[in-house]
Amino acid sequence: MMREEMPDVTTAIGDFAPDYAIPPGATLIEVLDDQGMSQSDLARRTGLSKKHVSQIANGRAAISVDVALKFEKATGVPAHVWNNLESRYRERVARADEATRLQKEVDLLDEMPIAEMVRRGLLTKRTKPAERLREVYAFFAVSDRNALLATWATTLAEFRNSRSHKPDHWAATVWLRLGELSASEITTEPFNLGLFRSALDKARALTTETDPRSWHPKLVELCAASGVAVAVVDEVPGARTHGAARWLAPEKALIQLSIRYRWSDIFWFSFFHEAKHVIDLSKRVAVLEYTGKVQSEAEQAADKFAADFLIPPEQRDRLCEIDTPAAAVRFADVLGIHPGIVVGRLQHDGWWRHDQGNQLRQRLRLVERADV
Repeated sequence: MMREEMPDVTTAIGDFAPDYAIPPGATLIEVLDDQGMSQSDLARRTGLSKKHVSQIANGRAAISVDVALKFEKATGVPAHVWNNLESRYRERVARADEATRLQKEVDLLDEMPIAEMVRRGLLTKRTKPAERLREVYAFFAVSDRNALLATWATTLAEFRNSRSHKPDHWAATVWLRLGELSASEITTEPFNLGLFRSALDKARALTTETDPRSWHPKLVELCAASGVAVAVVDEVPGARTHGAARWLAPEKALIQLSIRYRWSDIFWFSFFHEAKHVIDLSKRVAVLEYTGKVQSEAEQAADKFAADFLIPPEQRDRLCEIDTPAAAVRFADVLGIHPGIVVGRLQHDGWWRHDQGNQLRQRLRLVERADV
């Protein structure tokens, strides 16, 4: 083939994308044969050793950027074609190696809540285990098993969970990752502790609103203005999570909540509980994980903060005097909170039975990912 016809050939070479790995040396041999040039001729024209050219032709040596430029001058095939051939070949080899590695790691899928992840559209319905594992790694934004374990085995969050059941680690981790993804869609101002404390006062007043479609966006907006993303993510079965607080960046905190028991008073208690962690752990990237039945001092402090923030200590002695739903409503009006919060406290402290006054409590439901 004449040299002037090479542009058409290079276009064909550049566009050719087989689904198997072809070493660039195979194309080099074809080009040399087409031009009537031997490997010795190419070595002489490029200043490379015969051994080096032979290694490239046999796929034992890579085509460097410098060599690609030399080949361009000697063959007329542009350097970018040689570079692309080399790059694609190396990528295909790497993907083949990855497929082999993934196949050896598919046992990890047995530990994951795969069915739930498929149900939520986080994974496709592919049946090949290696492909599914690749999707799992992509969901967690990690490259391989070691990276997954290093990033998530000691989860950088302190999350409240059921004290009567042991949580499923990976179910909880999927839930936490969903919180990260949800928070990434929330634009926040740089964290400001003073503004956050002010936001909590305003959030307390939101408890009196009955429509989550009204108070939820207000809560998100209030906290975002102080540097805290609030994400509501439905519980992943087995996670047994109420809430989590952590730092996604030095200037952005995350309060993540589920509505596991569907009661608004539990939701608000969890919110203020996690807010205490944000206040105490300001500017820290991570906090210790809590998974045991015995509460740490930090957990006890967060519980006390939430309880006292909703019902001030100076009003606590009046709880024992509340004996009817009407009295609970009047007390809630005085405090400026939803009466369901009063009922929840009365039940928790043992003044009322757990089936008493529930008509004043509000049930929540998730409409979409970020709604309650």
